[in-house]
Amino acid sequence: MRRTILKAIPAALYASVAAPGLLASRAASATEAAWPAKPIRLMVPAVPGAGSDSTARIIAQTVSERLGQPIIVENKPGGSGTVAASVGLLAPADGYTFIYCIPSTQIIPPKSVRYDPLKDLIPVSLAVSASFILVVNPSLPYRSLEDLVNAAKVSPGNINYGSSGTGTFGHLLGASFGLATRTDLTHIPFTSEPPVTTAIIGGELQMAFISSSVSLPLIQGGKLRALGVSSAKRMAGIPNNIPLVSETVPGYDMATFNYISARAGTPRPIVEKMSKAITETMADPAVRERFYARGLNPGGGSPEDLGKLIGAERLKLTDLIQKANIVLA
Repeated sequence: MRRTILKAIPAALYASVAAPGLLASRAASATEAAWPAKPIRLMVPAVPGAGSDSTARIIAQTVSERLGQPIIVENKPGGSGTVAASVGLLAPADGYTFIYCIPSTQIIPPKSVRYDPLKDLIPVSLAVSASFILVVNPSLPYRSLEDLVNAAKVSPGNINYGSSGTGTFGHLLGASFGLATRTDLTHIPFTSEPPVTTAIIGGELQMAFISSSVSLPLIQGGKLRALGVSSAKRMAGIPNNIPLVSETVPGYDMATFNYISARAGTPRPIVEKMSKAITETMADPAVRERFYARGLNPGGGSPEDLGKLIGAERLKLTDLIQKANIVLA
């Protein structure tokens, strides 16, 4: 009898310790299986009407229909795209807050960010890949890239270009263009893309690389003149009468991509569910046409594929920043 009691005591102790952990595990699994059970927030690093905002809203609308829960866009511009991430990372890692990322959010963030761009964010799925269009005011005499480059060489430093802020992709586009053409261009940082566009139309700036989703309607309406497309390969939706920059500047190739990330620690099953929902949505012909009409290539794909893409782009842009002597504050 005594031996039975002694053997039973460790078993009872084990059960009392293991039961809470087992229950917690089962509860977590049930929560993940039920996801999403309430609206999801998508933090977007742009003002309403900016290129990344309009793209994020298409994704929010179409993916929410597949998931059966609203995806609410919250605009958090500023900090060259890092404010949205900073705010998003304050939320629990429970799969109900995602972050819409542009290159300066994680790939080339300012040094002043209060989060670790590599450790605090995890990839979910590619949103879109895009090229930018080099535009000028139609009243200016530049009717080709050659005209613009020649003017910049005649008057070094007198051709200025705008961007959404230091370190943003618009800034890198202008810097890379200056390096490729051996011209001295002056960078004028703004807080977002809409005021850059307004400044070009108003004659305050000579040039800018503007996202295709924002610039195309203005080009077609005669408010902007297009001189070149930044990517080496033509993207669907961009008219063939707009030349590629690489046709005049051999080797020039600057395309970008936006993507969805989550806070590190978000349950893997939830990350995979969101990635799958985005990928399946992007395969829908009707959704793809909405992006093509804006000159964008729809994304999708696994977190692993996105992680590799982020790593490769980080190396490329870090090298550009060093060559252009860009200081990220």
